[in-house]
Amino acid sequence: MNISDRFKRLAERWFLMEPAFFAIYCTHKLAINPSMSTPIRTGKGRIEYNPELLTPMDDYAFEELVGIEMLRLFLKHPYERTPENASRTKMKIASDLTLTSYYRFSYNPLAHPNDFSLPCGKHYEWYLNHLPAPSQCQVSEGTNECCSVESEDSVESVEIQANLSEGVQGNQFDGKESINDKASERLKLKVEDLQKHGAQIGNTIPQSESDAELTGLWEEDELQQAQINDLIEQISSWGSIPGCLTEEIIANTRAKIDYRKALSGFRASVISTSRCLTRMRPNRRTGFYHMGSKHDFTTKLLIAVDVSGSISKEMLEHFYSVITKFFRYGITEIDVVQFDTEITGDVVTLQNAKHNSTFKIHGRGGTSFQPVFDYIEAHRRYDGLIILTDGCAAVPTSQKRTAAKVLWVCESETSYIQHQQWMRQLGRVCYMNLI
Repeated sequence: MNISDRFKRLAERWFLMEPAFFAIYCTHKLAINPSMSTPIRTGKGRIEYNPELLTPMDDYAFEELVGIEMLRLFLKHPYERTPENASRTKMKIASDLTLTSYYRFSYNPLAHPNDFSLPCGKHYEWYLNHLPAPSQCQVSEGTNECCSVESEDSVESVEIQANLSEGVQGNQFDGKESINDKASERLKLKVEDLQKHGAQIGNTIPQSESDAELTGLWEEDELQQAQINDLIEQISSWGSIPGCLTEEIIANTRAKIDYRKALSGFRASVISTSRCLTRMRPNRRTGFYHMGSKHDFTTKLLIAVDVSGSISKEMLEHFYSVITKFFRYGITEIDVVQFDTEITGDVVTLQNAKHNSTFKIHGRGGTSFQPVFDYIEAHRRYDGLIILTDGCAAVPTSQKRTAAKVLWVCESETSYIQHQQWMRQLGRVCYMNLI
């Protein structure tokens, strides 16, 4: 039976037994891609597969592998929260950690949060920001073992974890070989796979061509997000998908404060232009007899970062990356200032702030937003003010209302819920839930 027929048979089985998988499967177009090094991947409305890599798989492994990609689609990993310049390998592993937080797979072993000493139950974006940096995995000459695995004890700990997860799956195998033999063989493959993905590699994870290719189609697509959310709301039977994972899928469809949309709307509200006369353009009414006009962007932003609270280096890196992405066009100047009970240090450009490796988090000694508002009142050249904070400070008491528009970016949903009521009196509010 060729791969095309196996997909048809799988779709027929899902139609009868797995309505949720069948529904999400039908929303994407099946396409052959024999040049890629990963067996299957999703994104851009397609399910691409390599027949040569899928053919050796038995039916159980084949169905589980396709099912894993359907779960990624349910969680919308290929279509949302794609960070700028993120490692494709890290994106794939972060997605794996999200899935294995709720479910352990029998035939296609994926990395587990425990393999990176990370907690279970976090979302994809959190894992992406807490995974170690990727690096090339060095291989010893004449062997197939990664030099990065430091000791037998570390490998043994992986075996113990894998054994615990595999023990409940033994009843799925038939044949002359004992259950223990089959489980032992799969356990060996799991350990090798975890080593391949860098489960015990200190502060780095190895770059993987197949991992990078699996996320090759991933890009933000609001239309696909909306279509998947509509589909999820219509599903009444989730088949064999575990209840905890179903709850996570449904939770992802609920309305949340999207900081990216908030930033995009804020940008639109502060964009300003200046009209300049020019002989290079004709006047709309009189042609070249009179001077035409052009409009140049003049918008200037001030970003104030609260350094007295729990703003981590990872949060700052992500925040600066998002700011760069959304304010790349139409903004002539972006300055960054740090504050606690007063303005600390000099005002720097966003480019310099992004590369500031000496940034230090101060203790919770105190915070005051008043110096920031006093500063922007004294420097009226700014059109907008963005404040990244945990919100733990008194409400600014200045009687003067700054002409600049204000956007509060809380560092977590908890701080947003606690402070958004009074923050809304001074401007817009959103949060970035990376902790």
